[in-house]
Amino acid sequence: MIIVYSSNTGYTAQYAKLLGKALEMPSYELSNVPECHKDAEVIYLGWLFAGTIVGYKKCARRYTVKCAVGVGMSPPTPELSEGLRAAMKVPASVPVFYLQGGFDINKLKGPMKLIMKVKCKEIAGRLTAKPELTESERATYEMTQSGGSVVCSENLAEIIAWYR
Repeated sequence: MIIVYSSNTGYTAQYAKLLGKALEMPSYELSNVPECHKDAEVIYLGWLFAGTIVGYKKCARRYTVKCAVGVGMSPPTPELSEGLRAAMKVPASVPVFYLQGGFDINKLKGPMKLIMKVKCKEIAGRLTAKPELTESERATYEMTQSGGSVVCSENLAEIIAWYR
């Protein structure tokens, strides 16, 4: 088994490297998997865009996906994982996980940057309307204001437990 990932601004790549180290398996960017791994079983990590795991479908066409992981800036909730499963049509036999990663608007370009400027205002507005924020919600708020990351090996515990 190998780890395959797609990363837009580097946070998903960080998780893939941490997971690879923890599970003692190689990790490769989806566009750079060596031919010797053709048809391999993979753990796939992708960044989120518009409620989908970017690159999942392409990965599923090339490899046998045993686990799918979406990485975004929102706080983790059980509904997120199931929403990703439904949006991506991930088979029921494949576990779907969500990890809160990081966000830095300065790493984006063009239309993506414009879209996310609007989304950041929307997300920040929703969060400031809440009377109290969880630690994950505070992290998300900070990401919308000045960027940030919560990527750490501890966040991978559920995926590592599934694998073992």
